Amino acid sequence: MSSQSGELSLLLISANVGSLFEQPDHLMTPWLNQFCSKVSREEPDFVALHCQEVGGKTYQTGMKYVQGFVDVLLKSPELSEYSRVRGFIDEDHEDRQEFTALGSVYLVHSRVADAALWDFSGSRFHPIADKEVKSGNLQADAFHKKLKYPPDFFKEYPWSRKGHIITRWRLRNRVVDIVNVHLFHDASNLESVSQCPSIYVANRCRALRHTLKKLRECGLPEAPLFIFGDFNFRTDLHGIVKHSFPNVEAVSQMKKTDGGKEEVVKLEYRDPGQETPVLTLEKKCFVLRDGLPSDLRKEWKQFDKEMEQFRQDLFEQEIEFPPSYPFSEDPGVTDAYMTTRTPSWCDRVLYNETAKELVAKAVGTEYGLMGTDAEMGDHKVSSGWLIYCWCCVRLMCSAVITTFSSSSSLLLAADPTGPYVLLPLFVMFCRLLG
Repeated sequence: MSSQSGELSLLLISANVGSLFEQPDHLMTPWLNQFCSKVSREEPDFVALHCQEVGGKTYQTGMKYVQGFVDVLLKSPELSEYSRVRGFIDEDHEDRQEFTALGSVYLVHSRVADAALWDFSGSRFHPIADKEVKSGNLQADAFHKKLKYPPDFFKEYPWSRKGHIITRWRLRNRVVDIVNVHLFHDASNLESVSQCPSIYVANRCRALRHTLKKLRECGLPEAPLFIFGDFNFRTDLHGIVKHSFPNVEAVSQMKKTDGGKEEVVKLEYRDPGQETPVLTLEKKCFVLRDGLPSDLRKEWKQFDKEMEQFRQDLFEQEIEFPPSYPFSEDPGVTDAYMTTRTPSWCDRVLYNETAKELVAKAVGTEYGLMGTDAEMGDHKVSSGWLIYCWCCVRLMCSAVITTFSSSSSLLLAADPTGPYVLLPLFVMFCRLLG
């Protein structure tokens, strides 16, 4: 729905698109159809599309599809009224020190008279009047802050493509900070089940706090912040096993490494006296004998704990949807999970205290998954198999917050946020009242 006078409507979408570029012939068209259909139905003033894993896992070959993806997206008839575009696509995989595979694309509707993007070098807003998508090496661009997390943050995979892109926007005299983020994954189920919290939880916590620190170091007045992407938050596998199978025996299968040491390569959890395991775990194997619970949110949401570390800094709408990852990538399968990882709410839309004050005044919200009946990839938004996680949130906000920019012009800060998945496609739609 188009916005009325005095309103600002935002559609914020987060999508891990790794699967999309692994299977472009199979997934790109349905993905684009889902995205364009959503924009067409809502007709927001501003669309923020945050992608992770641009180019796919085999990005050396997958990058050749990125430009075509962007071209088809921007030439879509459904987007014809979006006369101004800014995009930042990190494609330079040869720069291993800086490569994040993040892509952020922002669309501004023609009815929005005032749209400006913050220049971090010149410390001022620049009006947006045309369409421009920057790609390749983005290090010299002043209109965003891109960072790849330091190698020691994830020592097992020092060259992992994880990081963030920060932008600040002024839309109809309202200021909002928008951050695209991709945090570290769980590399092995065998490590994840060993303790709570796992080492991976600590890695993600450190990385997200690093992003929040970098935001503060920008030295800008606080504004509503919406940070959405693939946080890779995982359900507590250690806790799930203890809760669901309190009396099982764990049988380990060992293998010698090249160094002569023995390591666990498989765990089978068996009821006493039984040969058939109720749960089998390997590095990338998660198989339940009796299948997943019919209501994952009811049974396993209690094990979604990683947000607890940020309860003083970041907030989120109530989650009433199933895990956004890992959906099957098999052709024709839209709603089944793969037997590789514990289903988890990886793709999220979070916001800060300033934005929370606005969200609290909302008269109606919707936060959930989209694309559940479409083939989008492992993230109901992305990667080989799509995890298309479309989260859609409508926020009717009747208040604004005032703040000052460094150039001393008075700005009204409004809010929204948006997420990820189904290819994972997370979408948050916010209608802001001035």
